[in-house]
Amino acid sequence: MSNKHRYIANSVFLPALTLLVSCLFSVSIFLKNADAAQSFSSQKHDFYLDEIASGFDTPWGLAFVTPNKLILTERDGDIFLLDLKAKNQKQISGHPKIESSGQGGLMDVALPSVKPENYQDKIRLYFTYSKSTEAGLATTLASAELVGQHLINWQDVLVTQSANDNTRHFGSRITFDGQGHLFFSIGDRAERENAQNLSNHAGAILRLTLDGKTPADNPFIDSRKALAEIWSYGHRNPQGLVFDKTHKRLWSIEHGPRGGDEINLIEKGKN
Repeated sequence: MSNKHRYIANSVFLPALTLLVSCLFSVSIFLKNADAAQSFSSQKHDFYLDEIASGFDTPWGLAFVTPNKLILTERDGDIFLLDLKAKNQKQISGHPKIESSGQGGLMDVALPSVKPENYQDKIRLYFTYSKSTEAGLATTLASAELVGQHLINWQDVLVTQSANDNTRHFGSRITFDGQGHLFFSIGDRAERENAQNLSNHAGAILRLTLDGKTPADNPFIDSRKALAEIWSYGHRNPQGLVFDKTHKRLWSIEHGPRGGDEINLIEKGKN
């Protein structure tokens, strides 16, 4: 199959697709296929839509594990492995119970790179979810290893300082720069002043190493008035995030109040 018929796998378009999927209550997942009945054209490309799976309840994140397998999260806490060739779905086990409330629950899933089709070892995945803490719900980054249809070694990488009692504006998307770093976004938790307060993680995009450490070149690493994990701040509810590895640029999609949504080029340490 030609590249244009597998265009959906392009890392620039996948975050836009996941953002669209997350907004639908019941949705079908589509893949371009030259044999499909539905065909469409844009100014530069022809593409085809083929239904792979349906019947999901609030799907929130998806990622290619291999070129023909996708992992998908539902906000209520279920995780599925979708086989694009066989057109079937299998539920993944081994993750903790996720508390889904309001806009919170199990959110994104991502891995640094797509594995070959015959890959046999464990696959390390990263997740974001809203974790119940003594201070309320907090956007949390976790990791686990996928073995077949089972997750092992689930562990929280960072429980962010973003907890409160409301159930809005958790973010949250994950992306990688290909240089050993992970970015993930956190909403302002519906408290606007959070986005300008560098003593908490809310309303910020964070940057960590893959093992959860703070990189030495983060912009606020030496500041006593800011949390060292913060890469940029002043965000409302960034629910799309992608790193353009060709031009080495980080982009986000951010929800504006009653419209006014934004696509933003994220710069180191900027408001």
